Amino acid sequence: MFAKAGRFLALLAAVLTIIILLTVPAAAADIRQGQTLVIPAEEVVNDDLYLFGSGITIDGTVNGDVIAFGDHIAVNGPVNGNINGAANYIVIKGKVGDSVRAAASTIDVDSNIGGDLVAAASLINILPDGAVGRDVLPAAGTVNIDGPVGKDIRGSAGDLVIDSSVGGNVYIECNTLQLGPSAGISGDLIYKSEKDAVQADGARVNGKIDHIVPPPPESSTTGKAAGRMAGWAASAIVIFIVILLIIIALFKYIAALLTGIIFILLARKYIPGLIVPLKSKPWPCLGYGALFFLLVPIAIFIAFLLVIGIPLGLIGLAVYILAIYLASIFIALFLGKWMLRQSTDITAVGPNIGALALGLLVLYIVSIIPLIGCLCDLAAILFGLGAFILFIRSKAGCNAA
Repeated sequence: MFAKAGRFLALLAAVLTIIILLTVPAAAADIRQGQTLVIPAEEVVNDDLYLFGSGITIDGTVNGDVIAFGDHIAVNGPVNGNINGAANYIVIKGKVGDSVRAAASTIDVDSNIGGDLVAAASLINILPDGAVGRDVLPAAGTVNIDGPVGKDIRGSAGDLVIDSSVGGNVYIECNTLQLGPSAGISGDLIYKSEKDAVQADGARVNGKIDHIVPPPPESSTTGKAAGRMAGWAASAIVIFIVILLIIIALFKYIAALLTGIIFILLARKYIPGLIVPLKSKPWPCLGYGALFFLLVPIAIFIAFLLVIGIPLGLIGLAVYILAIYLASIFIALFLGKWMLRQSTDITAVGPNIGALALGLLVLYIVSIIPLIGCLCDLAAILFGLGAFILFIRSKAGCNAA
């Protein structure tokens, strides 16, 4: 009777866990990392989205802010918040609800930005199909503005070309300034440069034009220098983040491998027995693992509520964390043995370490994949915990069938 009740509770816990994973949205920010990250067109992210990778492409909809660092970033879908990022190349083809703050070598704006564009780059292009609803604040080598700007342009540039409407004023320090035939500045044009602005036929400035000539000792190459420094800074940031992610992943892998080696050395004679439940009773393993995963934190919380139970709660918490960590390592070992077609009866240290190293590598690669990686990590923990529980029950003489 108790065995049937246990199987029912295990199955119920497994089903509830899967339902929660598939139906409840994440409460925290959405953080993703990997070599190549793609948000597909059909995906809607209802949260702030943090992206760390080499190639980043956003084709879907983001109903929050985007914080992205990579080698190249392409925003093709709508972002209803801000975009903050750094890369070698950034292109924005999707509508942005708020502001864009970016550092890059090249920034192309080919869609509407509702707020400000704050950018440090070697080259900034606001293309004919691009638009900025409020201010443009550049620090760049070259700035080409062929799309409308709702308010002011303020900043520095080596070379500035305006060939579209500007709803406010232009305050710029530059080397050269050109107003194309479609340029229309509703307010004042105040520029600091050694050279006179080049104004094409048809270009108009409704306010005053004030040309400030810098003193002779000073050079007006500030914009170009700022652009070069911005490009170098963006490249340095990208390289630093990529190296940091690689180092973190490497340390995590080495730590897990060393822990697994200790596990193999201490428990190698029990490994065949631990594998038996996984092969013969995988679904009961999942169920009992889910029960342990869900109910033990509740018991620990109750222990902490009782003052005399605090020491027991601390011990239980330590055991719980250790069990979860070892469960995923054990599943990596099982996966490696399965991939290498190793016999489950092998207890030799060398073959088991080799299988562990391969299994951990596969799990770490899969964990990079958004959503799928999280589900695989959780599945590894649940199956591993369930195998531990069924193994302990068998050793205690209980009927786990």
